[in-house]
Amino acid sequence: MKRVAVVGAGLMGLGIAQVVAAAGLDVVLVGRDGAAACAGRERLAVQLARQVSRSRLTAAQAEAWMARVQAADGDADLAACDLAIESVPEDRELKLAVLQRLQAALPAGTLIATNTSGLPIGGLASALRRPERFVGLHFFSPVERMPLVEVVRGPATASASLREALAFVVAIGQRPIVVRDGPGFFTSRVFAAYLDEALAMVGEGIDPASIEQAGVALGRPIGPLAVIDEVSLLLNLQQARQARRDGLELRFCRSLAEPVLARMVGQGRGGRRDGGGFHDHEATGRSLWPGLAQVFALAAQQPSLDVVSRRLRCAEVLVALRCLEEGVVTSADDADTGSLLGLGFPPASGGVLRWAETEGLGRFVDDCAALARDHGWRFEPSPWLRTLAGAGQGLAAWRQHRLTGDTE
Repeated sequence: MKRVAVVGAGLMGLGIAQVVAAAGLDVVLVGRDGAAACAGRERLAVQLARQVSRSRLTAAQAEAWMARVQAADGDADLAACDLAIESVPEDRELKLAVLQRLQAALPAGTLIATNTSGLPIGGLASALRRPERFVGLHFFSPVERMPLVEVVRGPATASASLREALAFVVAIGQRPIVVRDGPGFFTSRVFAAYLDEALAMVGEGIDPASIEQAGVALGRPIGPLAVIDEVSLLLNLQQARQARRDGLELRFCRSLAEPVLARMVGQGRGGRRDGGGFHDHEATGRSLWPGLAQVFALAAQQPSLDVVSRRLRCAEVLVALRCLEEGVVTSADDADTGSLLGLGFPPASGGVLRWAETEGLGRFVDDCAALARDHGWRFEPSPWLRTLAGAGQGLAAWRQHRLTGDTE
């Protein structure tokens, strides 16, 4: 591939444009119209200048990369593109409209990708005449510093399309993992389990300071409530409500998280960019919002830090194992790579599934069974996991087994 269209000149689109140009490929940046594309290109220039000022790249690099980025004046500029990546906001109707626009502008058979973080690829493919030439490329923010890309194979994605997508990701210096289509794919589904357990504990009256402390004790740079502030409480609430409207299974509907998010948003606490969330954010740092105690009264008895940490860790590891069981990922190595490069899982652990093996699957199953008795069905180990733990062989059968374009 030599020429790539990036549709959407927001934060993610500009990040994708940067890494593609840095790899020596030409980029056509597409906005709502020519003026929006030009404005996006100007923002990219400012973004690169900021990175130069922070010594993350040289002025010569920034100049060379910008020379490869063209602002599309109209859809006719897409005619020579070998790949188009849609990266507009997570609104299904908007994405469908953009995909139809791309289909009309691109030569027949051009590979089209979406940067969605969780909308089903199969559903989006319904907008296209050739769904076999459609794939998910889920980049992570900030793209220039986060090397992971989830390459999502939809129900109709052809093996040749998957191989092309994998080759492209490698060519631009990113690290691909292959995941199957489904709610949240792999990384979003696993991380939602971690964040939702934190939200469930807030709703139970567990001290938010303990929840944040437990997250840091597990090896993450900030606590889960601070992460939700950065991502946006409002966005998480919208995702939970969308899952219900879509009629997804209960386990995908974030039922424990939604009421907590709704109460916070109702208090005007939508996240860091919306004036604050679980924390107040000042130039000098963050501190827990004093109003939390009025919105969520603290329980009379508080669990130990170890119990809080165990709930957070078991929630995400159990979902990662379910993804392996269900074939969302077919490689334990890919799952570990995804957790390390995309989810901030502590590097010393080796990854989310390596942690489970080191812990011992038998002990992990016992811990989850105890948590299920105390906190509900979401912690219940599956028969598959119980059998696997009983065999005492770990995940060796899933190591070094990668889904390739030749696997149907």
